[in-house]
Formats: sequence, structure tokens, C-alpha cells
Amino acid sequence: MCRACIVILLFLSGCSLTKLMTARLEKPAFTYTGAELVESSQSRAVVNFLFSAHNPNEAGLRNASVSYELFAEGKKILTGNGIPLELKPKSDTEIKVPAVIAYRDLIPVLGSVVQRLLSGQKTIPITIDAVLSGKPAIYSEAGKDKLITFEMRLTKTADIPLPHEGRN
Repeated sequence: MCRACIVILLFLSGCSLTKLMTARLEKPAFTYTGAELVESSQSRAVVNFLFSAHNPNEAGLRNASVSYELFAEGKKILTGNGIPLELKPKSDTEIKVPAVIAYRDLIPVLGSVVQRLLSGQKTIPITIDAVLSGKPAIYSEAGKDKLITFEMRLTKTADIPLPHEGRN
């Protein structure tokens, strides 16, 4: 009787694996959901740019990543590469893309920053140009992988606080 149980379990796991490996794979969908200030000091701001990913597949996705560039007043101030992603099966995943914005990196747009400070504005718009991409593998408990590829570019702007000390 024990052998019959093992055979049935192997058959069922093989069926679900076969179903998984022959299913039509869909690319995940990504949306920008906002930015959160994590920390602010006289010299820098730590910001998480937030995205939501929806994986419509029956299996999770690995080997995907986010790369980004940050712009202020149209000038590139920061680049980040290879932030790893893992998307759960049939669900939404919150993605936090961390960025440390050193105020000294705003020197290329110093005139605009000074003008904002003098006019009493408390933020500067920072644009994120993010690329969510990869050749993720669909994985299952059996450890079998199947590759799909995707690339999606999202560009959004968030208001990031300027240093508050010395504004007066």
C-alpha cells in the first residue's frame, strides 16, 4: 500500500509540473505607486520609490531586477542597477527601490535648488526612470524552471524634501 501512495504522489506532482511547464506564461504587470521618505538629514535624503508588480502566473518568477536613473531638472543625479526581484505566484508584490540622494549631487541644478529655497518651497521634483526587466524563471516546488523575458520602463516624478535647516 505504501508503494501505491508513492506512485500516486509522483504521478500527481508530475501532472502539476507538466501543467505548469506547458501553461501559457504571461508577463508581469508593474505600476508606480509613490515614494516614501525614509530618512532626511542636512546632507541627504533616503527615499524608497514604490512599485507594485502583479504576477498572473501559477508559479513564482525569479531572476528579475530593477535598474533606475534619477533626474532633477532634467539632469541625471543618480543611477542604481540590479536590484533583485522575486514575484510570488498569482499575487501582487510591493517593490521598494531604495535611493540615497546626497544633496551635493544636486550641484548641477544648484540654481534651481537655491531658487526653490529662497521662494520658500520645501521640495524638489525628482524623476525616476526605472526599468523592470529580466529573464525570470518560473519555479515550482519540484525545482523545475522555465524562462520568460520582459522589460518595462516606468517614468514618474516625486517631490523630495530639501534640507530644512538653514532655510531661513
